[in-house]
Amino acid sequence: MPMLAALAVLAANPAVALDWRAPWSEPQDAAAAANHSDEYAWRLFVALNWPASPVTRTADRTTRFGADRPGVWESWQSAGDVYLEDGRDPGPWAPGDPAHPAAPERRFETLSLQDLLKARHIVDGIMVPLADPIAAAKRLTEIRMNRQTYEFIRARELYNLDGQIRALTENRTVSFPYGAKEVKAKWRRISQSESSRYHTTLVTLADGTQRLYGLTGLHIVSKDLPHWFWATFEQVDNPLLPDSEGWQLPSKDRFSCPAAAADCNRAPRNIGLEGTVWQYYRLRGTLTGYVDSKGRPELLANSELETGLQKTASCITCHSRASIGVIAGAPARLPIFDSSPSGAPADARERRGFSGLPLAEWYEGVGADGQMRRFFRPLDFVWSLSQAKSLKGSAHIDRDTVGRLQ
Repeated sequence: MPMLAALAVLAANPAVALDWRAPWSEPQDAAAAANHSDEYAWRLFVALNWPASPVTRTADRTTRFGADRPGVWESWQSAGDVYLEDGRDPGPWAPGDPAHPAAPERRFETLSLQDLLKARHIVDGIMVPLADPIAAAKRLTEIRMNRQTYEFIRARELYNLDGQIRALTENRTVSFPYGAKEVKAKWRRISQSESSRYHTTLVTLADGTQRLYGLTGLHIVSKDLPHWFWATFEQVDNPLLPDSEGWQLPSKDRFSCPAAAADCNRAPRNIGLEGTVWQYYRLRGTLTGYVDSKGRPELLANSELETGLQKTASCITCHSRASIGVIAGAPARLPIFDSSPSGAPADARERRGFSGLPLAEWYEGVGADGQMRRFFRPLDFVWSLSQAKSLKGSAHIDRDTVGRLQ
């Protein structure tokens, strides 16, 4: 069904709560995020995956949804172009050309330069240096941020460790503006015959060859609410992949399943997905709070992005631990995984995430002087800040600062 006809049908549906007349426009609606979460997730999904103009690098209204072009979020700044190895200012907002993406080593998460020099793999029975971690990876992961997120980070020098430590020592609250967004995407290598079911990207490897990758998972995080709005999507074939651990938590999508169980595993109708690769993607769920009405932890997992900890995954609680601190005079972060005895999973192959309400003891405790001290400063749920490096040639903190923090 053509987009305009589909929207007419959608508008006549009393179950639809949001305005879909301009689906390419990014929504910013706290009430919709809180009260119509699943529909709001799809509204974001369509807007952010709308084909981007190679000139303005925003949604191209003249192009149909589903056209074989990079989406809006793929023109946003890559985390690798924000948190530079030498900690320097990344410069004014300059979104990438979605048709000519950044070099893979900066676009995708990989080993640090220091670790890369030590990396090895086996070739013909011999351990040799790993020259191209992108080519060796089974999956590629990338993080991108929109302009509001980027400019907040730059204005407060949160792009390096030195600036983050200053926020801690000066007791400055880190609070991103409403409208800030980040996405985290997972890609796997696919064949051309599979491309009709995937949003794709071509990646140029270190030897100059190109590989085709298909999008398997997409987290969307949007500052619509004080604790942000969380939504995650997966390609429908993920549970069937040979290396998949399956979907270990049920999906919850009341917008796509209005008259069926919330895990009906369907895509919504009449929002323009039909006849495009996006019809093969599913909303796994959304989060707007830590616990449900009975006080139970709210869980949400993406099998591609939370492999090994799906059963205990909670995006919102995990990201509440995004922080900066000082331990024994060195910069430190709260761990992502729960390694406490009570958090140890029964299966040693699994990892355990944090879920439920954040605890004050994560961030503060009794210092050497017997007084309560804040050891970690929350960074407003933005884990990408943990990629920040030290400013080249600078010391993180002096002894007086260490004394104030301990």
